[in-house]
Amino acid sequence: LRQWMPFRDSFLDEMLRHDGLRSAVIDEESGLPPCHGCGIGAELRCVDCAFSHLYCASCLIGEHRCLPLHRIQRWNGAFFETSSLAAINFVIQCGHDGGPCACPRPMEQQLTVIDTSGIHKVSYNLCGCPTSEGAQPFVQLLRMGWWPATITRPRTVVTFGTLRLFHALTLQGKVNGYDFYKGLVRITDGAGLQDLKSRYKEFMRSVRCFRHLRMAKRAGRGHDPLGILATKPGELVVVCPACPDPETNLPVNWEDDPERWKYALILAVDANFKLKLKRRNKIKDVPLADGWAYFVADREYKAHLAVHTDETELKTCTSTHNAMTAANMPTHKRFSVNGVGAAICSRHTLYRAHGVGDLQKGERYVNMDYVVLSSLGSSASQLQTFFFSYDISCQWSKNFYKRLKTRFPSKAWLADANRNITFLVPKFHLQAHGEPCQIAFSHNYTEGVGRTCGEGIEAGWADTNGAALSTREMSASFRHEALDDFFGAINWRKTVTMGTYLLKSLKNMYAHRLIIYSGTYLLKSLKNIPSDTRGAWEQAVLAWDIDKTRPNPYREPECTNTTANMRLELAQEEAEEASRGIIALHEMSASAFLNAGIELEEQQHVLRLRAAKPHPTSVEKASLQVKRNTLQHRIQTWRTVQQLYMPGTLTMPDVDLSSSQSSTHSTEKAENTKLWLPSELPAALRTAGCSAGLAGKEMRLRTAQADDALHQIRRQLRLRLAWVHEKKIHIDGPGQGAMTRSHATLKRVNEKLQRFVAKYRRARAALVVLAPGGSWEAQLRVLADEDVRSPTKDEEGLGKDKRELSWIWRVQVQDARDIPGENPASEEEVHESMRAEWVQCRAKVRRWREERDTLLEEMRRTVTTLLGRSETWAARVDTRPSTAPDIQRGLNAYALRQAAVNSGLAKSFYKLWAPKVNGFGLSVAWPAALASTESPSDAVALAASQTTPASEDQQVGVGATVPQREEKSDSES
Repeated sequence: LRQWMPFRDSFLDEMLRHDGLRSAVIDEESGLPPCHGCGIGAELRCVDCAFSHLYCASCLIGEHRCLPLHRIQRWNGAFFETSSLAAINFVIQCGHDGGPCACPRPMEQQLTVIDTSGIHKVSYNLCGCPTSEGAQPFVQLLRMGWWPATITRPRTVVTFGTLRLFHALTLQGKVNGYDFYKGLVRITDGAGLQDLKSRYKEFMRSVRCFRHLRMAKRAGRGHDPLGILATKPGELVVVCPACPDPETNLPVNWEDDPERWKYALILAVDANFKLKLKRRNKIKDVPLADGWAYFVADREYKAHLAVHTDETELKTCTSTHNAMTAANMPTHKRFSVNGVGAAICSRHTLYRAHGVGDLQKGERYVNMDYVVLSSLGSSASQLQTFFFSYDISCQWSKNFYKRLKTRFPSKAWLADANRNITFLVPKFHLQAHGEPCQIAFSHNYTEGVGRTCGEGIEAGWADTNGAALSTREMSASFRHEALDDFFGAINWRKTVTMGTYLLKSLKNMYAHRLIIYSGTYLLKSLKNIPSDTRGAWEQAVLAWDIDKTRPNPYREPECTNTTANMRLELAQEEAEEASRGIIALHEMSASAFLNAGIELEEQQHVLRLRAAKPHPTSVEKASLQVKRNTLQHRIQTWRTVQQLYMPGTLTMPDVDLSSSQSSTHSTEKAENTKLWLPSELPAALRTAGCSAGLAGKEMRLRTAQADDALHQIRRQLRLRLAWVHEKKIHIDGPGQGAMTRSHATLKRVNEKLQRFVAKYRRARAALVVLAPGGSWEAQLRVLADEDVRSPTKDEEGLGKDKRELSWIWRVQVQDARDIPGENPASEEEVHESMRAEWVQCRAKVRRWREERDTLLEEMRRTVTTLLGRSETWAARVDTRPSTAPDIQRGLNAYALRQAAVNSGLAKSFYKLWAPKVNGFGLSVAWPAALASTESPSDAVALAASQTTPASEDQQVGVGATVPQREEKSDSES
């Protein structure tokens, strides 16, 4: 830009030069420049032709015989004004593919042509030849590349180029039809001086028909002799090439593979309440493809909802998500549809046939059950393993089989004994659930899911939400077709990028292979745990995998060192001392005195926060002073007891009990008064100036206080995490009121979070003084600001097996000294404290193993599917022999092109994957058609030959050692 700025005047001059006659020589007699063709006076030019030479009318018509949509301007002696080819009697002849017509049929009314260059009026002749194969007017227009908005008497057409441009823009940028059309109007007449009749409805009708037939064309419906009406349900979808399909991409005898989880179908389920539909009355709705793509068939769906009414769904989970509450929300009077529910493949996030359905209210089971089960299709009945990931699976899974048998008898095969269905909660959502759900529905602890996170469906909503404002204004059928088109575009984009996606996943797996080595090493290194104990843990995990009602091996031992328990323990000790004749110095026991002091400390902190508020009102100032007075009175009352238990504090500054008012009352605010608890005294005074054992009791109370504060910090972080996610998905957008309430809620949560952070730091600071280097430091670590963070996408929720969490999420019992209880822990109890760590480490290793094997299987399935599609398209050549020869040529050319596209994708993926797979010492059973094609480069083949493939035990098995050499990065390799 800095280089360009000095030349702005030159650029502007050149722009203005185009508005005049430029360097043309003006004839003095006619006052016009010469025609570029014949040399006589010229006053017309085409702004779309190169150089925009000046022509007379006859020469300009000759130059534009096949360019009827170029924009023309006429020189009026002072400037160029807008004109058109129709204004100089130009007539375009239809028919004969642009050739001469022996029987032209002039049309009285001009044709409105909507083009990317603007909206044009064109005079035209139809072909009147009796033997013409394309005698119908709409056929003649279509063969010109013009899409007629009506059939019998077309008056408006849209060029194919315009339809393709709008289709690309709306799929990529979510440009709506109204804005696109208005943009064309602005190009045509920016000043509004022309009388342009609106053709917006005709344009949108053409767009709807075009996108419908484009989906049919890409699905091969044009090659079926039975025609479009023979389209089967769900036939227009772009199917995920990597998901298991027994009919297309699974190996022979896959049912006998002991690792059946490699052929499991993993679905992610969720709802989106932004894809609404406005309620409209008396609207004529004509469905073009009901049930042919991603939305369930509307008629059958509504019949199901009418018969199977749903009861109010009760929330029994401790989750902070609002999905259950939203399930019972009433329908808004403005909308007939409040959102959509969907089921997609969880690993590759492609939408499935009949995997989307409208939600009239919220996420009711009657809706979500229908969508999920419809998405399985017919081929899924041959599969044996299913995983359903849903943010409320803990609730949805209850009575699932009962609903399956009573409402969906056609899907009763899911309840067969040889089927295995596992319900999961996405990793990010899981953190907002209670501990029972966090283990029972965790991907990390579930056999067969690898490193699947279950959150990919949320990214899909980000792709479609941009179309929410335009699609909610459509009719119900048009909305379904438009969203089907969006889903198809998303699926195709993910299909063509499957090569880089799976390669990235493979590299990620290889980059984290040390987790497998180190995890296996840790499992083996716990030699102090007897082998039979580890075997019992293994059996407990296997039993829990089968039956979730069995004891949960992943649950960590609970520490009951809470403040309430510690107070009770100290009170019992003091009662025992009293029974032995040791009398307390005051009716308020020593532990009660310390508790009161710690509570006063917390009240001081809260008051300091209130006092720090900027620009307080008069009412707030008065309220603050009342609270200060109250706190000062409580401190003074507490001081009278302090002199008994801590007589040494009388020598400390600001402690004066000689009057009814503390000396600090007039000089210092109550929130800043030093309390002088034992942890605040100098070491010598703490020993000599306090009653015996007082410092030890404060240390125990401070330990419990820190434990409680840490628990509350985690709780507030979990609340904030859930609320932020809920806000992003369901609150952003509807109105300012909801947004304001949302921000206020987040503010309150953050304020409470900071209070608990400060409370923990005060408790730990006291512990550092009272018991430096104590055993408490193993769990109660320094809490830095960066430690106070929610589980992020790359941490607890979506990457727990890749990175360590903040320590606040993973402190746990380690040895006998940390086992709660009065008596020393036994050897079995010590081993039990290591159980959770052992089984979690085992799960981590197994998930990475599964991820490796699943990725390799997905690569094989992908190329197998694409090669199969290529063969299917090649087989469509000459499938309509009775069709006209010119149509047959187009059918065959398109079929061969699609065959080449699919085979080209398969080959490109193979060339992308094979070198890395070989370089990592892995193997894939590639299809023979690919294995015989171009091999990897010599350098890659040499490197692969020099790499000795490790056995299963050497790669990830027990006894594996961590490689000592430093691995190169991908770029270095």
